[in-house]
Amino acid sequence: MDTTRRTFLGATAAAPTALAAAQTQASPSAPLDSRALAGRHPFVRTQPTPTFFEGLLLGNGDIGVCLTVRPDALGLHIGKNDAWDIRVSDEHVPHIKTFQQVLELWKRAGDEAKRQGKPEMTFLESKIDFFREYSDLMQSSYRKPWPRPWPCGTIWLHWDSRLVRVVRQELDIATGAATLTFEHDDLRGTVRPFHLTCFVSRENGHISLSSDGPVPVLSVAYQANWDDQAKLPEPKLWAEGNRFSGYQLFPATAPTDAVPHPPASPKDTNFSLHGILAGNWSVQPEEPKRHRVLLTSSAAQPLRLDLTLFTPRDHVNAADHARDEAARLSTVPVATLRTDSARQWAAFWNHSAVGFQDKDLERTWYQNQYVLACCLKPGKIAPGLFGNWSSGRIGTAWHGDYHMNYNTQQVWWGVFSSNHVEQHEPYTRLVESLMPMAEWNARVQFGLPGAYFPHSAYPVPSAANPYPAPPWGYEICETPWTVQSLWWQYLYTLDEAYLRRVYPMLRAAADFLVAFVKKGDDGKYHIAPTVSPENWGATVDFRLNRDCIIDIALTAFLLDAVGEAAARLNTDRDQLARWKEVRQNLAPYPDVEGPYGRVWLDVLDAPAEYVYNVPVTLAPVFPGEQVGLDQRRDQLEIARRTARTVRLEGGNDLVWQPLARARLGMLDLDWFKREVRYCTTPLGVANDRLRQTGGRYRDETNYDYMMEMGVWTENLSLPAVLNECLLQSYSGVIRLFPNTQNLGPANFRDLRAAGAFLVSAAWNGSRVTALSIRSEKGAKVRLVNPWPKGKPQVVRQADGTVWPQKAEGEIVEFETKPGEVYVVRG
Repeated sequence: MDTTRRTFLGATAAAPTALAAAQTQASPSAPLDSRALAGRHPFVRTQPTPTFFEGLLLGNGDIGVCLTVRPDALGLHIGKNDAWDIRVSDEHVPHIKTFQQVLELWKRAGDEAKRQGKPEMTFLESKIDFFREYSDLMQSSYRKPWPRPWPCGTIWLHWDSRLVRVVRQELDIATGAATLTFEHDDLRGTVRPFHLTCFVSRENGHISLSSDGPVPVLSVAYQANWDDQAKLPEPKLWAEGNRFSGYQLFPATAPTDAVPHPPASPKDTNFSLHGILAGNWSVQPEEPKRHRVLLTSSAAQPLRLDLTLFTPRDHVNAADHARDEAARLSTVPVATLRTDSARQWAAFWNHSAVGFQDKDLERTWYQNQYVLACCLKPGKIAPGLFGNWSSGRIGTAWHGDYHMNYNTQQVWWGVFSSNHVEQHEPYTRLVESLMPMAEWNARVQFGLPGAYFPHSAYPVPSAANPYPAPPWGYEICETPWTVQSLWWQYLYTLDEAYLRRVYPMLRAAADFLVAFVKKGDDGKYHIAPTVSPENWGATVDFRLNRDCIIDIALTAFLLDAVGEAAARLNTDRDQLARWKEVRQNLAPYPDVEGPYGRVWLDVLDAPAEYVYNVPVTLAPVFPGEQVGLDQRRDQLEIARRTARTVRLEGGNDLVWQPLARARLGMLDLDWFKREVRYCTTPLGVANDRLRQTGGRYRDETNYDYMMEMGVWTENLSLPAVLNECLLQSYSGVIRLFPNTQNLGPANFRDLRAAGAFLVSAAWNGSRVTALSIRSEKGAKVRLVNPWPKGKPQVVRQADGTVWPQKAEGEIVEFETKPGEVYVVRG
């Protein structure tokens, strides 16, 4: 039965009635304890881990630490979401052509390709000289080494490897604390264990490292990050007694040939770090050009290091604040600090819980939730491609920026269903910060109203597009995609104040798209020219630049959303008819008869067996949300066939492909686990790894070339895939356990459903055994009957009242009251 979002918007927070993790039947008396479940899935190492990609990841949503242990030292590689070299070169800006001028260049390049006898040529912007010259000019800013995340340096604790053996490292994701076990052999017949504990304060810019007694640490060093090519001012280092500090200035103005050393600017920023060591330490003379401070110890002593790190976003005088906070925190018992941080982690975990009999699935959910929370927190800067973990050039590929053609958006795909709405706050601010640039793009480049969002962006205010290069700058899908999750937040919370805040951005994106589409002789609105994400580039006579499937699907999504938003806010009534007319007459999805039957294509006239970089041909299912188990069922057959047969090169589909399959009820979770294992690094997180030649890659390509670029934050959204196997609601209908192939018994507490509902339910491997729904805003519940052979009973939990409900086909409906919990029984 097809539904629309308007037919259902509600809210549910299941009462704590899901079964305990080890059980296979629901028990109202045994609610899921997510903190305890998280504690069952630590990251463990049983040998030295000298490299970054073997380390343990810690963080508080702003500061990130990768903890490594060599045979002779412990390293804390420190990063921060807003520690950035913020310079953006803009020499290309005066040369940016309007869209019409680019089209003229494009057409001339097509004519040249035909003159060369190559009418099938793709990527004209790199193969035709005069088009390539313009494209290169537009990429000139991006080819600079700035802007980029800037590592905040590394703390090293040194010991004599003859005397110390690394026994075990364990990171408890329930509390965010790492405990390291060592053996100290004094080579005189005495061997004793000792322990180090490290955590990043959940609510402060504080890193704590301490021991449980005297330890044979010889020295502590702070090694500042340095890169000659960056042309930044040298870091300022200081040490005295048992204290040390580091300061890095980030000029706002990029150097040019004319002005190689630009003057200071009020927009300059910095980070400041301050450390205090307990006990007796001696400062060693500074070594020229080594950019480090070294403090030594003459004897074994208890270790305690309090390290603080701040930027002007945290405090106007970051250096003084870092010094004062380090002094204050160094007087607080470590146990107290650790308890306070653990309490904050407990509050995080309490938002929701899942339990799987399959512990691989359970571990994937909890470990990725943990790592995501380490790099993402309200009030802080949104993480870029590699989050807040960096060391040297690790974490700086592609400037560590925001890629708006899936990489950035994917980070947030699971935050709503996981009931962590608060984690979306940095993204909302990111989109708001991009609005001046997006409006400039629409107005100046395209001569159109509204907003056209860029392909690449930085956490740096700018009105000019830093990367308007063909073909990347003309992926039309990026505009509706950028604003999509703004609507999701409203859909899953029914927060009208939030909707009023983000509606202007939804409206601006819709204004651009409605002005950009063109009505053809067939009466359909076509999106052309456009560029399929990283496929084909510019082609002759726009041969492969028309009606990209993801453009159509996301435009449909946005026009549905903005129309409903306007109706709910009682605004822009004069626009509704236009939006509706375009929405209802968008061009059909491109398809073709392939070797396995009819399948969707990315663009008209594309070959059926192309090897794609992302599952773009599944866009009507996700992210477009136009086809699924409760949407356009007439399209399910072609959707499922496309999902089964699409060819993907790997590296960019670890979350997207299985999520789309789950939306179609066809995800094999054993296959999913294999894919995750294939991409998992020694860090314990999944990175981007290649799978297939024949598209962009060849036999000589290094299949792991992206595996050691950094921590790919996009893949931390893996819990979204599992959430979609447990609960789907995007269509306005709650559907429980829609994907159970190799799922096994499972249960969950307080997953969030569209309509502001928190849902708890259990599955014993063959049927739903428990269900409760908490309504936050009093919307109507529309539920696919979990027990199709019988009529369910709805009971209001507060007083046991049997609640009125009605059934229409497979759908059960009942009204709710805000704050009430409803137990549904088969």
